[in-house]
Amino acid sequence: MPAILTVSELGFYMSQATSNNPVPTLAALMDTAEAQWRLFDLGRKIQPISKNEFALIEQNQKPYPYPIQQKARFALVFWQQANSQQSMENPFIWFLQFDVDEMGLLKLQQRDHYISLVIKALGEEFISKGDEKSSELDNHPYSFTPDQNRQAAFNAQVKVALKQPASLHYEHVQAYFAGQIDIDKWQELSIQGIADFCARLTDGNNEQGLINLLPDLSVQTLSVLGANLEHQDISLPLTQALIDLQDQKLAEQDNEEVLYLLRSLAGSVAKPLIKKQLTKLLNSEEALDQTLFIIIAGRLWSYLEDKELLHLFFEKLAANHDQELFNGLFADLVSVPTTRNLVLGMLRDPSRPDHVSRALGAIFAQA
Repeated sequence: MPAILTVSELGFYMSQATSNNPVPTLAALMDTAEAQWRLFDLGRKIQPISKNEFALIEQNQKPYPYPIQQKARFALVFWQQANSQQSMENPFIWFLQFDVDEMGLLKLQQRDHYISLVIKALGEEFISKGDEKSSELDNHPYSFTPDQNRQAAFNAQVKVALKQPASLHYEHVQAYFAGQIDIDKWQELSIQGIADFCARLTDGNNEQGLINLLPDLSVQTLSVLGANLEHQDISLPLTQALIDLQDQKLAEQDNEEVLYLLRSLAGSVAKPLIKKQLTKLLNSEEALDQTLFIIIAGRLWSYLEDKELLHLFFEKLAANHDQELFNGLFADLVSVPTTRNLVLGMLRDPSRPDHVSRALGAIFAQA
């Protein structure tokens, strides 16, 4: 896993950034340090955000594109330009989260506060007090620690993006999905190896191997696959294989596996197939499980840009679940730029069902 930067390590090549030379943005902080850097969203899906887009976000000219629970949650990956190849092999990482407002815009006072902490720590005696200053900077409210699956998926994506080799666990997982290892030995597979495999589905026969083995995988393996495939582009053949298995599990009322498979479908290129599948799931007994709605809102939110599917989503949510979950998912989707207007449009829709009207009314009654 790439290193999470400490102040003493950063100080070597950020000595230009001092309290007498303030840096207004995170992008400028990187440029002042003469660092190479990339940005990845870690909220909904692990996906890159371009430097140009992030510049607009930091200037509040554009809302953060993928907020979750009213937060922008991302990873800043960077390395020194000098001796660039060696530095790329072990880049530094900041896992950062800042609140967004009701329009999805970054709350810049939090970003500014974080930058001031960095500059203050580096502008003082960070060489002689490296550990102390590192502790001060690491102790701030803007950091977060991704869960194990997300850290593995992120690590795998960074290695692909920087053209680095996969972890040592990759070849074993690749051999497993190639049928060279007994199917019952799934416990020998590491989370990082599965993450590397998912990030390299297009390599060799990886995808076909997964398709072949899919019906026989353990529920534990499907769980880890779902947590990693949701960040990848999924082809039409793999999409169809996942849907076929999901339909089988749906008929068997195996809710747990249905939901793992749904996560796996989040990055599918076959949008019409996924829309049809989401409609089927929302009209099934699966809609009694609140996790279905959380996964759709958190991982497949782009499908809710379809007005018909959005209304079905909130109709089933209001009918089957408590007000607290309705409130939370309403607020979450309002903060996403691409769904905001459609979600707010329900407030003015006279055709909405009575139970949706009551749920919407309760949001504002509690405000």
